[in-house]
Amino acid sequence: MSHQTGSSPLAIIDMTPAATYGFHYHPFYCEENAWWLCAEPDLGAGERFVVFVANGVAQCPFAEQRAAPPGRILFWDYHVVVLDGARRIWDLDTRLPVPVSAGDWLVRSFPFADRLPAHVKPRFRVVPAETYRAEFASDRSHMRDADGRWTSPPPPWPAIGEGMTLPRYIDMADADADADDGEVLDLAAMRMRTGADADTARGRADPSSDDPPSDDPPSDEPVA
Repeated sequence: MSHQTGSSPLAIIDMTPAATYGFHYHPFYCEENAWWLCAEPDLGAGERFVVFVANGVAQCPFAEQRAAPPGRILFWDYHVVVLDGARRIWDLDTRLPVPVSAGDWLVRSFPFADRLPAHVKPRFRVVPAETYRAEFASDRSHMRDADGRWTSPPPPWPAIGEGMTLPRYIDMADADADADDGEVLDLAAMRMRTGADADTARGRADPSSDDPPSDDPPSDEPVA
């Protein structure tokens, strides 16, 4: 999976849920997990998309991630999930059901997003799965430190593709650089793109949902 920029111990990650699905999964390599996942028959009929989530400061806050203690916020430099033809999100690192409706995933993963500064708000690069399968490549160099040591052990399967195309998917600055790299959306556009507006409104009105955040954005640490 992608690098963790919060301070929760990496050992918190529980691989059991993903392992029970029988999918290719390795912590901190979400871009590779998604490459395998988007080709799985279990995702059903219809067009599939790989969705990169990031922002301009490489510290994108998420709720409901298994790499953080329950009820705490986690910062990823980026994260990658799959959107299926039924407009469900497959996120192998969430505490939410897998799959879950796009509306529920957006509401519960980003309950504080509307109160974040613009440069911290999540942005979404939506890439057709077929294109991603053909174009994605990673030499995993982003997972090594300055001395060449792994920041997180690599998956057991061989590196995918030749070279390194990962950075062009993470970069949300230029939405028109290459149509093959998908479309870049803000949260409001992502809600519309996935038909999630009704789910979003329902989630906000649900009194049993998570308490609303304060007017302050999440800090650098995972917080309750």
